[in-house]
Amino acid sequence: MRFDELNLEIQANSPYNDGWTQQFYKDELKKVKAKKKEPKIHAKRAEIAEYNPDALFADGFDDAICGFDAAGCCAIYDYTACLNILHEDMTPEEAHEYMEFNVVSAYVGDFTPIFMHAILPAPHDCM
Repeated sequence: MRFDELNLEIQANSPYNDGWTQQFYKDELKKVKAKKKEPKIHAKRAEIAEYNPDALFADGFDDAICGFDAAGCCAIYDYTACLNILHEDMTPEEAHEYMEFNVVSAYVGDFTPIFMHAILPAPHDCM
């Protein structure tokens, strides 16, 4: 428990505070506890949502977001990074099958996420 929250808890239950003051601190404590329960939004997801509030996302793959497309501001995921996330709980074959049938093939509307395969430069290519 943080110091601020502990202080609110003490003030809310202090017999030295009148009823109005205790109620004030109880209300403040409720706000602090409610804020702690709010789910945290991944920074990349929040950035895409700024450009397109209707953008759709693939649950569980926030760490695989690599950007958004210029035309519709749809989220773009790195396919390999998504597979790596699935490999934590599945075999490579299961992960690939799940990815193809349940994630990539799913059309959920105009702002369906895009899954891309990155093309890495060959060792002899110079930029």
